[in-house]
Amino acid sequence: MPKNKPKRSAPSIDMTAMCDVAFLLLTFFMLTAKAKPQETVVIDTPSSISETKLPDAGTLTLMVNKDGKVFMDMAGQHTRLSLIDDVNSRYQLGLNDQEKMKFANLGSFGVPRNQLKKYINLSPAERSAYPSEGIPIDTADINKSELADWIHNARLAQFRMKQEGKVKEEYVMIVKADQSTPYPAVQKVINTLTDINVNKFNLITSMEGGPKKD
Repeated sequence: MPKNKPKRSAPSIDMTAMCDVAFLLLTFFMLTAKAKPQETVVIDTPSSISETKLPDAGTLTLMVNKDGKVFMDMAGQHTRLSLIDDVNSRYQLGLNDQEKMKFANLGSFGVPRNQLKKYINLSPAERSAYPSEGIPIDTADINKSELADWIHNARLAQFRMKQEGKVKEEYVMIVKADQSTPYPAVQKVINTLTDINVNKFNLITSMEGGPKKD
């Protein structure tokens, strides 16, 4: 008497749970991700064959556009909050806690201190159209140079955050100039750094192909 063989069918896998997890993760990353602040100034750096790579975090960048105006950007929200709190109390800028937080997420800036409060409260579109004067430099008297003061206090703020364990390293100094920037403008920035005893910094260039080898 023949045996009845059960009918075989392809196994089915319920993907509902996996799809739910995937969409939950996607939603989480969308809600928690931060948009990169819009660049205040566009720098077209000169090219070189240097292959030295800079760190992704812990940098303080001085940008010099083709008109010789200087802008500054720094990594680390904790450091930026500490910096602006110190600068606000020292120079009586009148910034409230909300404006300080805006500065912490601002990105690069290039205005005199007396315009900072107005600049912070502009919308992103208004900031991109704002006629920035650049951070003032005084090479004759370093004590009157706003750029030197910003750099000095930013480094102190980063050092405090390192002492508190909120950051791992002190700032890596970076100078990023446009290939059309007049050299005297770049020299002013370099002189400012050396005048406040910052003798180690990096010059940013774009990568180009090396010489051909036979």
